[in-house]
Amino acid sequence: MSDRTAAPDTSAQVAQAPPSKEVAGFYDGLSGLLTELFGGSLHEGYWKSPDDPATMAEASRQLTDLLAEKLQLKPGDRVLDLGCGSGAPAVRLARSTGARVVGITNSAVQIEAATRNAQEAGLGDQVSFTCADATVLAYEPESFDAVLMIESIFHLPDRLGALREVARVLRPGGRVALTDLLDLDPAPAPMEEAVGDLAEHSREHGHASLVARPIRLDAYSSLLEEAGLVPVEQTDITAHTVAPTLDCLRRKLTDDHEELVLRYGRQVVEQYESVLPLLEKAGFGYGVVVAAAPAAP
Repeated sequence: MSDRTAAPDTSAQVAQAPPSKEVAGFYDGLSGLLTELFGGSLHEGYWKSPDDPATMAEASRQLTDLLAEKLQLKPGDRVLDLGCGSGAPAVRLARSTGARVVGITNSAVQIEAATRNAQEAGLGDQVSFTCADATVLAYEPESFDAVLMIESIFHLPDRLGALREVARVLRPGGRVALTDLLDLDPAPAPMEEAVGDLAEHSREHGHASLVARPIRLDAYSSLLEEAGLVPVEQTDITAHTVAPTLDCLRRKLTDDHEELVLRYGRQVVEQYESVLPLLEKAGFGYGVVVAAAPAAP
């Protein structure tokens, strides 16, 4: 749990991320490369200890398992995977828990890949995917037993608005588990400078900045409460995720550079290669946040 005592910085709650069409365009163009780099998913890895020998693919699955455990699912529970990416986390969660999963993304390329993954896993009847707007969920209140948000909330234009939608579709007592980028520095200027560098890089490659400014972990309790959710856990897992993930990405891009260029094109590969130094400079943290919808009276 976070033990920070400084006053919460809530400035990252509101619209600072790109329009959804910009995010969709980015992932439509890079999903194939990113899925290979991240070992089948589109999110960070989780290494259980400094001596954990997990590969990028194994560590990515370990992060999925960590979030799935936080949701406390039972067979037959209905789960919304908000920002489902390639579908790998949804498929893994469904197989391990027996839950039924609905994944949403605004990338048509990702929907195609996710649907194929579910079918190949023999889970086409248990896992489904649809192209949808995560900021205005087209589901009735109390439609889901749980919501999974792995690396999606910082792509959305309004953290608070997204969490309010999550609260609306969760049944009483249902849980949401998410990951977010953290501002580890109490002074906002260095982080804002780094985010500015990433935004400039994005504009040079023809799309808007793809992330909102990272948020202080100690800002989440009040953010969740304002959204109508009950905070359960807020944990900084930066040491288990960020540096080893960047190391794996760098090695893969170096060792398999020409093969990746042949598969995805030199421009796509070099575009992502140029992002890595900016991510290292930014020094983002990485956190897990768990909350619940209030129990029925």
